[in-house]
Amino acid sequence: MSDTVLTEPPAAPAAGPGERRHLVVLSIDAMSVVDVPFARTLPNVARVLAGAWGGAEAIYPTVTYPNHTAQTTARTAAGHGIYANEKLSPGVRAPEWFWDARDITCPTLFDLAGERGLTSASVGWPVTGWSPSIDIAVPEIWDRAGLEPTLEVLHEASSPRGREYVQRHRGEISWQRKHVFGRFNTSVATDIIRREQPDVLFVHLVDVDSARHATGRFTDEAKEAFVRVDGWVGEILDALEEAGIAERTNVAIVSDHGHVEVGRCFRANRQLAERGFVRLDAAGEVSSWDAWVHGCGLTGQLHLHPEADDATREKILALVQEWVADPEVPVQAFHPLTRMRADYGYAGPFLGVLEGASGTNFQNLWEGRSLYGRFDADYTFLLSQHGHLPEQDIQPVFAMVGPDIAAGTRFTSCSIPDEAATFAHLLGLRFPEADGAPVAEILRVRAQEA
Repeated sequence: MSDTVLTEPPAAPAAGPGERRHLVVLSIDAMSVVDVPFARTLPNVARVLAGAWGGAEAIYPTVTYPNHTAQTTARTAAGHGIYANEKLSPGVRAPEWFWDARDITCPTLFDLAGERGLTSASVGWPVTGWSPSIDIAVPEIWDRAGLEPTLEVLHEASSPRGREYVQRHRGEISWQRKHVFGRFNTSVATDIIRREQPDVLFVHLVDVDSARHATGRFTDEAKEAFVRVDGWVGEILDALEEAGIAERTNVAIVSDHGHVEVGRCFRANRQLAERGFVRLDAAGEVSSWDAWVHGCGLTGQLHLHPEADDATREKILALVQEWVADPEVPVQAFHPLTRMRADYGYAGPFLGVLEGASGTNFQNLWEGRSLYGRFDADYTFLLSQHGHLPEQDIQPVFAMVGPDIAAGTRFTSCSIPDEAATFAHLLGLRFPEADGAPVAEILRVRAQEA
């Protein structure tokens, strides 16, 4: 959290007659502070960086869905309830993600905006499916079965007004080896701006993250993804101009995490199966389980079956300590839930968190080997990943420009919940509970003076 922020934010300064403020938040997934020098060479992202920018420490876990929820709630995972990207699903190779906004356990910025009569929109923003409060919601959601099933579930999860935009732009979702939404999200966002001029708009652009997972942190493919995303940012900024609201709009670029190069993938559930804590049927499928490690990028959550007894619990914890002590098992530490709650505001239905040793990606799978290294001929997994503890490695970016932002400001650091508190402040809203506070340094009228 920034050193000079408010714990009790006042309402933002009132706009003059006919000058109601708008807020547009653009997430460039996986953009970090080390990308800023290159981003300054890009014509459109540079326009936002010319305002105010700094690093923003992610919440744990440093993965997409918990952090994007923090950006709309000002809470850590203990407060908002989204403890991972995917829901716990032992024995399921491709678990369901936290698509549904109704899983969030605290008020969102969209809820507060609706109570104040502000119109809100979201495009591709995580955990916004079936939102009860977003006026125009086109959420991030897909079906691995293909494009047509994805269009069906996207239509179902969108708000009634959002479905009109899905129908209008559905042809811009591409399906190569998997879903690609960047062009679609940009077209929907610019269409919404021109037609609706919402008070609040959140847009998620994921191409940089996808390129880094597939090819590495600083590759030509990642650079090309930045250029592509910059073009989309430019289209959104131009749409604000065309709609006549650019001068009244505060624009943010946010991110959710950095990336770490992956050296190996660890299937802890394979080891649990070998020790009898996960049981398989004749076909090799999971039939029952006492413990399960839910992969969360570079860390994993240790879950105990709700019906497991104390003796089983102690055996599981003893096995985890064996892993930590064994240099051939890439588990560096086990952090009990009580410590994670106290240190990181993290909570969920698990015993604690396994921290991988240097660049170890946790997988949910239980078959094959328990460990795959980058030099193995059959290594076909991610080349870079996140999910590490927040203070480790490079940090995400928070940048803003607009009528209420002090241009040319560089602040040292804040937290991702601080971003949401800043957005609320600029809209004259206030969260009933928050783990962050407005970043005072970036405001033209500093929060202390408002």
